[in-house]
Amino acid sequence: AVPCAKSAMIASWIAQASFEPLGFTVAIAKDRAIESLMQVGDKFVLNCLPEQGFEPLMKHFLIRFPPGADRFEGVEWAPASCGAPILKEAAAYMECTVMSRMEAADHWIVYSEVREGKVFKDEKTATHHRKVASYY
Repeated sequence: AVPCAKSAMIASWIAQASFEPLGFTVAIAKDRAIESLMQVGDKFVLNCLPEQGFEPLMKHFLIRFPPGADRFEGVEWAPASCGAPILKEAAAYMECTVMSRMEAADHWIVYSEVREGKVFKDEKTATHHRKVASYY
């Protein structure tokens, strides 16, 4: 059987929220399709891309895909224990569970706890800076 990845997004707003257990928040726009996959109890993988060479992969996932399109076509990945994709190009990954959500105007602030993960490459991770923060 071929693993099936459902969705992906480039996250701009991620912040560590706890040490024990390890947790973080991510802001997800209410109009993003992936928002429906980030409900309490849902599992996902946060892939950390390396600082060097992340641009092609970032550009791939910034493309607006039509409904039902395979967002992972042409991207090498393997399934985590929860089935979510671990990208081959990732410097590290964290397999997470959504623990709570907070509504904030046009976004949901999603708090998740890390269940497992691994560092593949000991290097700086990519940071996505926007020229203007008022739109994507």
